[in-house]
Amino acid sequence: MIFAGLLYLGLFALAASMNRHAELLPAQWWTAKHGDRARIAWFLILMSLVAALWSADWPMRLLAWVGLAPVAGGIVLLGLTYGVGWARITAPFAILLVLVGIVLGR
Repeated sequence: MIFAGLLYLGLFALAASMNRHAELLPAQWWTAKHGDRARIAWFLILMSLVAALWSADWPMRLLAWVGLAPVAGGIVLLGLTYGVGWARITAPFAILLVLVGIVLGR
């Protein structure tokens, strides 16, 4: 759960780091430099991979991470296609997914 939420947040932040999708982010983040926003995105994606590999059954989690990457990217893409509001709504759910995963220890 944790790596799925982090992966989605990383891909969301990667899309939001592009100038044409900057309206995804809250207003105070718009002032950040493009490179800083992209670094945060890649850091979240890397942390999702680390979280996926941080267990005894890491080969299965790596496979799940590779499978979830296009799914999470597709959700971000569809959210941007049909409206920025949809993409904004899904980000808090991803944060909630990470928090639930931390609480449950998965």
